[in-house]
Amino acid sequence: MTHVHTANTARRPGGTALDHRSGFRDTLAAPAAERRYRLTRPELRAPASARPAEQPKAPCHRIGRLVVDGGRRRAWVDGRQLRLTCMEFELLAHLAANPGKGFTRSRLMELVWQRTAPDDLETVDTHIDRLRDKIGAAYRPLIRTMPTAGYALAAEALTPAA
Repeated sequence: MTHVHTANTARRPGGTALDHRSGFRDTLAAPAAERRYRLTRPELRAPASARPAEQPKAPCHRIGRLVVDGGRRRAWVDGRQLRLTCMEFELLAHLAANPGKGFTRSRLMELVWQRTAPDDLETVDTHIDRLRDKIGAAYRPLIRTMPTAGYALAAEALTPAA
C-alpha cells in the first residue's frame, strides 16, 4: 500500500495554506535576535537541578522500609525499586494509604479495577500474591490476610529477619 497525500485545507489568518512545515518557516522568518532568544531562554538553559523542584502531586506513604510514592507512581523496599504493573501499584497504593485497615476483595475490586465483578475476585488474590513476591520474603508479612476483612497492609514497621 502506498502513502496517499491529501492537501491540508486549514487556513492561517494570512490566507495561506497551513502545512506541517509552517512552524519551521515562521521560526526562520523571525528576526535573528528573536531566534537566538528562543534557543537560549534562561529557563531552557538551566540544568534540571537548578530549576525549581516540583512539589509532589500525591502523597508518599512510608511503612517501615516500604515507600510508596503516588506522585511518581513508584515503590521501594530497602531502597530497591519494585517493578510493579499499573494494577499492582494501584493495589499497593490503596493499601498503603490506609495502613491497618482491612479491605474485602470486592471492595479492592471496586477501588483498584473500578468495577464490580463477583465472578472475578480471584484477580485480587493473584495480584496480592504477586505483590508479596515482588516485595520479597523478608517483607511478605506486610500484606496481611485478615479472615473477616480481606487484605490489609501492616500499620507498623517490620524488621527483616537476618
